[in-house]
Amino acid sequence: MMLSACGFGEPEPERNPYALEDPLPQVDVSQMRLPTSLEGLEVLDPDWATKPQYADGVYLAAGEREGLLEFTAVNVHGEILWAAQRPASCTGFAVTTDDQGRALAVLTDTETTSDALAGTTATAYDLNSGEHVWGPVEVPGPHHGPGLVFAAPPPEYMGEGGPRVALSPSTGEVAATESDDPNERVIGEYHGIVLLSDSEALFARDANKDEVLWRIPLSEHGWDSFPSSAPLALAPEDGMVLLTTSNDTGALLDIDEGTVISDTAQDAGLDLTTGTLVVLDQEGLHAYDSANELLWQLAVAPGARIEAVGGVFVYLREEGTVRVHNVVTGAVAEAYDPAGEGPILVPSHLTIDGAGLLLHGRDHLIATIPEAPDFDDDTTP
Repeated sequence: MMLSACGFGEPEPERNPYALEDPLPQVDVSQMRLPTSLEGLEVLDPDWATKPQYADGVYLAAGEREGLLEFTAVNVHGEILWAAQRPASCTGFAVTTDDQGRALAVLTDTETTSDALAGTTATAYDLNSGEHVWGPVEVPGPHHGPGLVFAAPPPEYMGEGGPRVALSPSTGEVAATESDDPNERVIGEYHGIVLLSDSEALFARDANKDEVLWRIPLSEHGWDSFPSSAPLALAPEDGMVLLTTSNDTGALLDIDEGTVISDTAQDAGLDLTTGTLVVLDQEGLHAYDSANELLWQLAVAPGARIEAVGGVFVYLREEGTVRVHNVVTGAVAEAYDPAGEGPILVPSHLTIDGAGLLLHGRDHLIATIPEAPDFDDDTTP
């Protein structure tokens, strides 16, 4: 997502969440190539300008509306749960989870006076209902991420910014800050876990209880340091984080347990249907079962990357083409109708219940699933 400060001269937004009556427009996919696993699903266009984030069956992102950003929370059935506006230059947002397991949307904003910019704030809402949870709380500057990490912008937006601060998802209070210890770096906040490093170790802290969960000495893996902007959080239900450790390798971590799954990973994804973990590194593509036993491995071209893992498939982009493999066997899968014509819609995220995001150029479309029947216990057959 874009990272920019919020400014003046913009229309006044409707900040509090509100309902939208009009449904999302349906996309005609008859002249497009949809993955066979998603054929028959209704595909909708939320008209988002930012990359969506996901948790608890809901996607959140923003689109431009009459000079403002309108954030919309859309569930896997295609229903707009709520919307809220922010100034067009306030693009920072995050999806996280509090200590009760409730998914939250955190949006940034500015507090202004008549003649000056007073500062950046963050406010949390229930991701499913739009209910206000906490905030606005003042933060040192724009959203940097991953998760609830904020920092003052660098002078004239060049070079490094000020100390990074991570907030507690449950309260909005500061859970960790680099200003407390000059050797400490705030790497990211991942659904209530703050990842940090110092000169000796990589460690995790509970954002809500201020207790250290685990530590990994840097010397155990030959690590020197971690760039603050490097970490990639995989889907929150995966429980994994990928940290850049060199120009071409990274460390794939189980963030709950504090274990290193791979210290040579470049990309990874978990198929929740089968529990299969797919890891891409310099040697190729590897798949492991839930007991961490190697299922298969194969070579890939340099520069290959994983687009999505889900529905028993891994979607691999390689040399300008998309190749699909069965995650259990490694066999090339016929994931698209070979007789189909038109642009290929490639998944960028897939949920365990069969919904997902599809990339069409730069547009993020949602392949939705029908709602389960609502059976009335009082109804007799």
